[in-house]
Amino acid sequence: MKRFDMDYEKVSAYTKNLTVLYVEDDVDLLEESAGFLEDLFYRVDTAKNGLVAFNKYNEYYDRESKYYDIIITDINMPVMDGMDLIRDIHGLNKIQPVIVVSAYSESSKLIQMIQSGVSNFLLKPINPEELMTMLYKMSKDIINERDVKKYKADLEFLNANLEDRVLHLSEEVLYTQQLSIEMIGNLIENHDGDIKTHSKRIESYTITMLDELKETIGIDDELAEMIPISALLHDIGELMLPGGILTKPSSLDEEETEIMRKHAKIGSDILKEANETFKKHFNKDSYMKVASDIALYHHEKWNGQGYPEGLSGEDIPIAARLVAIADVYDALRSLRVYKQAFTHEEATKQIVEESSKSFDPNLVNIFLHKNQEFKKIFDTLS
Repeated sequence: MKRFDMDYEKVSAYTKNLTVLYVEDDVDLLEESAGFLEDLFYRVDTAKNGLVAFNKYNEYYDRESKYYDIIITDINMPVMDGMDLIRDIHGLNKIQPVIVVSAYSESSKLIQMIQSGVSNFLLKPINPEELMTMLYKMSKDIINERDVKKYKADLEFLNANLEDRVLHLSEEVLYTQQLSIEMIGNLIENHDGDIKTHSKRIESYTITMLDELKETIGIDDELAEMIPISALLHDIGELMLPGGILTKPSSLDEEETEIMRKHAKIGSDILKEANETFKKHFNKDSYMKVASDIALYHHEKWNGQGYPEGLSGEDIPIAARLVAIADVYDALRSLRVYKQAFTHEEATKQIVEESSKSFDPNLVNIFLHKNQEFKKIFDTLS
């Protein structure tokens, strides 16, 4: 089976730690394809029919306490065919990713496979490029889903573990909570190499503006304490975006823009779920409630032309309005693959021009009073 060097490296970045069970009754095709897969995956097991495959599936779970990451199976096989195999496997693991490789192209077979929970099909003879593309997408989805589950678990553990000690609250506990959230923020930054200290600068910008905000507009002390640390997580949704979106060296097209905009809702949902778990245990909101609002609404605009909900004016939570200015200032100042960096003066002018359009005019006034501190933060933390 032909190798595609560039695609191979791209795919293996996601497949190298995954496992595959490949099921095929054609011995020659089984050996050829297995050799190809072994170069990509951490482990490749094979079976010549559905019954052998199902037994291996169970044996692997008994031994490893987990299922194969991907099943690739033919349909027309002796003893137990692929349809029965898929049915029995989904009886054990409803979310098992499956790729069906078959000579069958009749609509009735396709309908049966779809009803069995299969959405990935390849017709024989196997096109290596199509297989590589399918493995890349499926493996990337598996890895991304694992990452999100890990981050959710980390957030839930953080909330539960800290609140268990709330009756004995101390400076040490508060510092531990802040440090833990900062560590999660660092995970976000490591996901996007272009913005290594972006989240930390956002936190510092909000701290700079909060003192005057409390004096002029008025804001609850508890909320004011939560905003800077919550702001660290404003881009957590970017963890689920395709890597090429964040690093594309030119303007995004319409479809890519829609994908990019999803990060606000994705990030908010992750944080909201963590907060709901916390709330069930302790009947109160955590930092994650504020962080969820910031993640969801920091791209809304004062004039209602933002996303994802088109909120306007004071309907946009104050925490998100504050982070919006900090986020745009930092984005303007930063060198990205698709643009040059603005000077402080150019970025400040842009913020002022967007007063009452993109930004809360009262917060823009505070930004103007504090703009030299913004410059110092950017220069120091870049």
